[in-house]
Amino acid sequence: MKMFSLQVQKEGQINIPQDVLNTLQTHEGQTLTLLQIGEFAVIVPRIPKVTTLTENFVSLMNDDNVTVDELLEGLQEERQAIWQEQQQTKISA
Repeated sequence: MKMFSLQVQKEGQINIPQDVLNTLQTHEGQTLTLLQIGEFAVIVPRIPKVTTLTENFVSLMNDDNVTVDELLEGLQEERQAIWQEQQQTKISA
């Protein structure tokens, strides 16, 4: 997991570091979604039924007594596994 400090500019604008944009595979003009989960904010590149997704996250977290830190750690592990799988696919091709 990486952490970045962002400074809020005029009218609430923020600049997202290029490294993050590259990782999310975003491009200029693309719409990102900001999910607020409690006191945390998460930026995602796609919106697959965002409201339902957010409600499901919060419900699962509450049911299983999972903290946001634990959730983010699990997401990082999952991303790493997906990345490794993609790299293996590229090598095999």
